[in-house]
Amino acid sequence: MGNDAFDVTSHLAATDMANDIRNNRIDGTLHDNEIFGKEGRSERRNPVVIAAVPDTGQHPLRSDGDRQVLEVGWLGLALSTHPDAVAAIEVGVGRQPDLLPFGALTEVPVRAGAVSERWARRLTMCDPTAAHVVLAQGKRAEAFFLDPLTDMPVLRTDDREGQQVWRFYAPLSSRPRPPNWPRSSCTPSERLWWGDGWGDRPSEAATVINLLLDDLGAVPNLREHWNAPKGLTALLNEDHKQGTELTRSTLLHARMTPPRTR
Repeated sequence: MGNDAFDVTSHLAATDMANDIRNNRIDGTLHDNEIFGKEGRSERRNPVVIAAVPDTGQHPLRSDGDRQVLEVGWLGLALSTHPDAVAAIEVGVGRQPDLLPFGALTEVPVRAGAVSERWARRLTMCDPTAAHVVLAQGKRAEAFFLDPLTDMPVLRTDDREGQQVWRFYAPLSSRPRPPNWPRSSCTPSERLWWGDGWGDRPSEAATVINLLLDDLGAVPNLREHWNAPKGLTALLNEDHKQGTELTRSTLLHARMTPPRTR
């Protein structure tokens, strides 16, 4: 990446990813040549004659840079306003998401009185960054924001039904300390629930909360949900009133408190 608009760490992050892409493509081509080529180990009756082979003079290129340095570089690219940074982030989202400073794409409705309204009040309006452009995915945005606690890009736009939504990348960390209300983004097949389940218990939600209390970047394994802390599971098994907020302190207390036996 030969753009002087970026600092050294951003250059390293983009170059490291480019080298990894090149290495994978060369390895894949060489493997295909061995399978189908006449000079390889092909057992086909009519093996393919390979017209050209990759240049392996400097293969493989180095692509195992220091993780902390790469993460700093990706943050610089995410906050950049240069078009080349947009291209790098677009590739990075699909290829090296674990190095990016944000998690999964998330949407919540713009709704008065919701918990999200309190979060939205702390957002700071800003000019769009490369991360905002990738976040928009071609959609029109009314305004662009940064979350000052996590540096996460946020924008306000309309969903498919024309309703206003907040669109953002889920935060993986916060500067001062984890937020009071842990959040999680799940796939359609992972439905977290709470309340009396007629014999079942909301151990999936307890598993996710248990991990997020310690590490916002943790990836839960819901196959092990029966090992969730019993106190958290018991708290979530209660029928809380609509709109009840369970603060971080409440969740930590429940995690440390074994459920009472009847």
